[in-house]
Amino acid sequence: MLLKNWLKNDKISLGIVLGLIIPIPVWFLFALIIRLIQNYFHIFTRVRDVDILLLGFAINFIVMRYYMVKLRFEKTGKALLILTVFMIIVFFMFLKNSNFVFPF
Repeated sequence: MLLKNWLKNDKISLGIVLGLIIPIPVWFLFALIIRLIQNYFHIFTRVRDVDILLLGFAINFIVMRYYMVKLRFEKTGKALLILTVFMIIVFFMFLKNSNFVFPF
């Protein structure tokens, strides 16, 4: 019950924590799905693991919309937006041409 109450707050710190935590499991989930599709159906062979990270960042926009439109928590939504845009800029500056590969 404590976590549920904490998620229903309008705080900048909540937006930052959600913005950092949400993309990681989504990234692994999409990477697993893409890897299975590549191995069994032999399509999407040019998709790199580092490019899947952008899908994880895109989920933050869905969460941001939920907090800003549905719950009307502007501070949390703005923190999510700013952090997500910052992470996307960092991605294109440093990770776009990297050859990061998952071990599985």
